[in-house]
Amino acid sequence: MEHKTIVSERGPVHYWTKGQAGNCLLFTHGATMDHGMFLSQVEHFAKNYKVIVWDVPAHGLSRPYRDFSMPIAAREIVNILNAEAIEKAHLIGQSMGGYIIQLVALEFPERVSSLAALGSSPIQPDYYSGLDNWLLSITPALLRLYPYGYLIRIIAEQIAIRKEAQTYAHETLKGLTKNEIVAIMGAVYGGLQQISREMRLNLPVLVSYGEFDKTGKVKSYCDEWVRREGRPLKIVPDAAHNANMDNPDAFNQILEEFLAGL
Repeated sequence: MEHKTIVSERGPVHYWTKGQAGNCLLFTHGATMDHGMFLSQVEHFAKNYKVIVWDVPAHGLSRPYRDFSMPIAAREIVNILNAEAIEKAHLIGQSMGGYIIQLVALEFPERVSSLAALGSSPIQPDYYSGLDNWLLSITPALLRLYPYGYLIRIIAEQIAIRKEAQTYAHETLKGLTKNEIVAIMGAVYGGLQQISREMRLNLPVLVSYGEFDKTGKVKSYCDEWVRREGRPLKIVPDAAHNANMDNPDAFNQILEEFLAGL
C-alpha cells in the first residue's frame, strides 16, 4: 500500500491506497480502531478496484487532531477523494464508520456511488427513542468508571470472536489513552444526537452485521432500517461486531456480490 498524508489546521490525516483498476472503494473503520482492520479487504479488492483505507481523525496516525467530530470526518473523506482526483466512490463503513459515510452521502451525494454499512445503524433521529438517546449520552461517563486495562480488554473481547481479531483490537486500543477513548466515544454518541435531518438516502445501501454482534442495539436498529427502507440485509456468519475481521472471506463475498449487482 502507498501511504499518503493530508495536513490541515486541525491535524494530519493519514491514508493508504492500493490498486488502480476500476472504481474506488473507500473503507472507514469503527471507533477506536484504525485502517488495519481492513487489510484483508485491501488484498482482496485491490485486484479490481482502487482501494483506500484511512485513519479517521483522532485515531491511529491521524493524531493529534483538534475538534474531531463525525461531520468533520465526513469532510475529510471528501478531501481524500479530491486529493486522489476521484469523482465518486463506493463507501464502506464499520460501526462509527457507517455513521460517517452516511453523513458523506447526506452532505455530498454527488461523490458517493453506494454505501455498505457493517455493524452500524441509521443516523436518522427517528430511529432512536428517548431512552436510547439517554443511554447514548451517559456512555462516555460510564466508560470512565472502568480501569483502563479492564476497559480495553473487555472492548476487544466484545467486538471480535476470532483470536487474531481480538488481538488486533486490543493492540489498537492500547495505542489510545483512556481519555482519548472516552473523547472518541463522546464525539460519536454526541454526534448522533445532534443530527436533526430526516432523510432516505437516494442511493444503493447494503446493511450487514455479524451473526454474533452483541454491541448495543446494532442488530435491532439494522433490522428496522431494512424493514422501513427495503434495504438488502446480509448477515456475516461466525462473526461479531468487527465482522470483516472475524470472517473476512464471508464479508468479502457479501461485498463483492453487492458491488457486482449495482
